[in-house]
Amino acid sequence: MGGFLLRKAGAALVVVFLSSVVVFIGVRALPGDPALALGAENRDPAVLAAIRQAYGLDQPLPVQYVKWASRALRGDLGLDARQLPVGHTIITRIPITLELALLAVLIGVVIGILAGVIAAVRRGKLSDHAATTSALVGLSVPHFWLGLMMIIVFAVDLRWLPASGYVSFHEHPLSNLEHLLMPALVLGTGLSAVLMRQTRSAMLSSLTADYVRTARAKGLSERSVIAKHALRNSLITVTTVVGLQLGALISGAVITEQIFVIPGFGRLTLEAVNERDYTLLQGVVLVAATGYVVVNLLVDVVYSLLNPRIRVSGSNTP
Repeated sequence: MGGFLLRKAGAALVVVFLSSVVVFIGVRALPGDPALALGAENRDPAVLAAIRQAYGLDQPLPVQYVKWASRALRGDLGLDARQLPVGHTIITRIPITLELALLAVLIGVVIGILAGVIAAVRRGKLSDHAATTSALVGLSVPHFWLGLMMIIVFAVDLRWLPASGYVSFHEHPLSNLEHLLMPALVLGTGLSAVLMRQTRSAMLSSLTADYVRTARAKGLSERSVIAKHALRNSLITVTTVVGLQLGALISGAVITEQIFVIPGFGRLTLEAVNERDYTLLQGVVLVAATGYVVVNLLVDVVYSLLNPRIRVSGSNTP
């Protein structure tokens, strides 16, 4: 297990390094002068020169990258256009998006796995066709359209839920759930559609496997065969899909948080782009890329725990 973790951690560090290079070069490749964006309406040449010197923009790109990366390793992502620490701003926004993402994952996993199991067990029947059609619709509907429709129906017409805003869980748990339910449903529908299709496919393969036929031959109940044998092995594929879809949740949260006016990490990304705050944009993209790599590393570990046949040592022997 130690060798497996070392290999995966080493690969993750390489990906994070390459991501930091791409983030740095990509932000520098944006049109416009960063000093002009940081100087707002002040176009005085002396002020712009001072800004370039303060942010190191007058130095060669390799020198700028080394200084930025070395500070980032110490947790210092610099100051944004309002002279606030980027790291502190990100830390205050990330918990909101994580809470939204976890609620969306919970909704997606419960609906997706349950629908996938039912569709596989009742293959070719009405419930199978209904689940498959619902998954196709869930994959096809854009997040922004679904979010607007939910606001019109549940907030404006029925007045069951608030249309926008955010309330901290510590401040009011029930109000927190009410404000996050609609955006979590928007994000969870797409995830549940993907999980339903993957669960159905994995379950169909498991239900025809030899170990399932053996379990049935032993006289085990159908519920036990499905839950303890077929579903358990199918979760290996589903776990991988959940990890990969977390990246999609983060990108989807950018639009969803903007629609529902949630001050999370996704909305912070849009603010950095709209305000052309290069330092803040570098920080949020680097943190997002690093988080995605870490999530995939955790998925690999969970995958190896669920499937003992995976080699977790560095040897080539079974």
